[in-house]
Amino acid sequence: MMKPTIAIIGTGISGLSLAHHLREHATIKMFEKSRGVGGRMSTRYSDAFQFDHGAQFFTARSKLFKTFLHPFIANGTVNEWKPKIVTLEKGKKPYKRLWYEPHYVASPKMNKLCKALARNQNIQLNTHIMKLSQTNNDWYLTDQAQVEHGPFDWVLSTAPAPQTSALFPDTFNEYEDIVNTSMTGCYCLMLGINKKQPLPWGCAKVKHSPIAWIAIDSSKPDRHNHSSIVIHTTNKWAEEHIEKDKNTVLDILIQEFEVLTGIKMSDLDYQELHRWRYANTEVNKDSEEEPMGYVMDSSLKLAASGDWCLKGQIESAYLSGYYLANAFKQAESS
Repeated sequence: MMKPTIAIIGTGISGLSLAHHLREHATIKMFEKSRGVGGRMSTRYSDAFQFDHGAQFFTARSKLFKTFLHPFIANGTVNEWKPKIVTLEKGKKPYKRLWYEPHYVASPKMNKLCKALARNQNIQLNTHIMKLSQTNNDWYLTDQAQVEHGPFDWVLSTAPAPQTSALFPDTFNEYEDIVNTSMTGCYCLMLGINKKQPLPWGCAKVKHSPIAWIAIDSSKPDRHNHSSIVIHTTNKWAEEHIEKDKNTVLDILIQEFEVLTGIKMSDLDYQELHRWRYANTEVNKDSEEEPMGYVMDSSLKLAASGDWCLKGQIESAYLSGYYLANAFKQAESS
């Protein structure tokens, strides 16, 4: 019996989790719009600087995710990050915070875990899928260059909910759930200083500011000596400024950073701004239903997973891919 053919859209942790758990059950081709794998676990480089400009760390609370991580911790791909943590607020002295559970990073950069999962997978990079079409029960994917890919028996999307809803037909049986998923943006400011640890802490939670988080990325395990600083805004502030001119946002955030830390713009050797349009998922805390972690229409042979199907975390992304893989195997065996 021939294995079903699957197109997986996206090579973040959810897409790679899917491919990892279906590798023995299907013939898989993955499509990624960026030049490398990782999604929001990606890493940005410039000269002497390296920035984990998406996910800063991840925790492991479920037995499934802990089991998955175990070999990667054993071989050094994943390490615990133990920085000094503080709370910052303008006009007040910083005070120490504590983490009450392990916080992990991939080493020597955040996308290393995704690269390990991507090994031996059939991945086509720099390919932005713009349209799906179906002919005689076969799915075809059209990219930004109007090149058609296919045929495939199934299409599994791990793109953010708004991008998935733009691809899927409105006859998909859980289409409204995708459309009604609310995702918010975030700005990431990357700053570089050509000297070691410019601040007496490794990361900071910020209160009452457009800035929510500051991390000295170079304080993470196996990073280089130059100081790479990652700054994330609050989702609320980002949404209010999501279409603002890039230089305007950059200036506002650098001025805020100066006030919070005392580091002056003249001290900076590198600065860059990145906008994450779909960074976090707004979770409905009033809902009494436990989310399945994926959406699927077996009759159309379409499905989707991603952190937006659960709680918007790296662990959620992995689990979403795992749950969809199991649902796919059940659908194919029935």
